[in-house]
Amino acid sequence: VLGSACAAAVNWPNRCAVCVNVSIHQILAGNLIADIEAALRESGLAPERLEIEITESMFAQDMEYISSVLTKVQALGASVAIDDFGTGYSCLATLKDIPASKLKLDRAFVAPLPGDRRVFAVVKAITQLGRELGMTVVAEGVENREQLDMLQSAGVDAIQGFLHARPMNEDELVGWLLRQTQNLAGAPA
Repeated sequence: VLGSACAAAVNWPNRCAVCVNVSIHQILAGNLIADIEAALRESGLAPERLEIEITESMFAQDMEYISSVLTKVQALGASVAIDDFGTGYSCLATLKDIPASKLKLDRAFVAPLPGDRRVFAVVKAITQLGRELGMTVVAEGVENREQLDMLQSAGVDAIQGFLHARPMNEDELVGWLLRQTQNLAGAPA
């Protein structure tokens, strides 16, 4: 999957990255760094265009070892994101030690918006925490403009979800990415 994702992404516009979910088993197997190096080398994808996504529940395992692997991922030039944050092993004491540059807020915190003020308070707190830790905060599962407006007011940096686009095959994706990057290039600064 890693090799296929990198091979596909090399044909995308340069400002587009590919995100690949990695399981605890892949990390504990001990060959993730070699696999990433091989995928980047064989595909020709620039390392900064690869993002490795992990779930926070991984840190219930061997925190020290997993952190060392993720630090090596970053040393290669790839980035690390904590996916589905807030629904798994949410230990704030360990969050500060996780070598990640992105925090992806689980859709469970987005779906109740805009109506649930308590959930909104949690989103704001997580966004502030992520920002203080130097992480970009992304909200997952955004489906409508009202959710987007609430998330923007909470300070979320980026979104993903059906509001942007529905799932699509690779050919459709490449065309969509080209249109999006052309729209961004033509937008006023």
